[in-house]
Amino acid sequence: MAGLLGELPARVVATAQYALALPNLIHMKQKPAKNVYSRGGTAIDEIVLHGTESLRPQDASADYIASANDAGTSIHYWIGRDFGLLYAMVPEDKAAGHAGNPNQVAGVQDHNFRSIGIEMYQLDVSMFKGDKSKLDFTDWQYDTVAMLVYDICRRRGIKRKMVVGHGAINSVERGDPKNFDWDRFNRQLDRISQTLGGQLGSGFALN
Repeated sequence: MAGLLGELPARVVATAQYALALPNLIHMKQKPAKNVYSRGGTAIDEIVLHGTESLRPQDASADYIASANDAGTSIHYWIGRDFGLLYAMVPEDKAAGHAGNPNQVAGVQDHNFRSIGIEMYQLDVSMFKGDKSKLDFTDWQYDTVAMLVYDICRRRGIKRKMVVGHGAINSVERGDPKNFDWDRFNRQLDRISQTLGGQLGSGFALN
């Protein structure tokens, strides 16, 4: 492989190295959402991670988020628990209904227009009779969200400190993604950043 890559144009080699470092993104499919909004010129500077806390099976949960649901809910990207389940739902240049303040809670700001949202499927704790220890995310979800966040941050110049959980911007009503291992996520993000930064130059290392 190294010999073959050495004979190819530099841009082709860089594209191949990039794709090899982010293999899960190849599985992304389009599932257009109905609830799509204008950003009104607001700059994108944040990524918000979510856990669905769903009462529905994962296919039904994805269908609901993509539907013209009365809650106005939508998301840019949705990651299921099983290998290969990754959907793009709302174009990044549009706003999705994922991190607003529909109940007008005091002290909670609307982050819909400045952020890109990533939803990871997770059952609601009530499905486990309230046992919070059963709330988890799969290897596929950890690997995929790290690859997706890396790609978005690099393309859009979003700083790592601006990757937050929904509960961090609305602690009054939300606590998701619950039981998400942020240390594991950050280690994986580090590995991708270091690998591509080393192969393709400092412009591919995240800040």
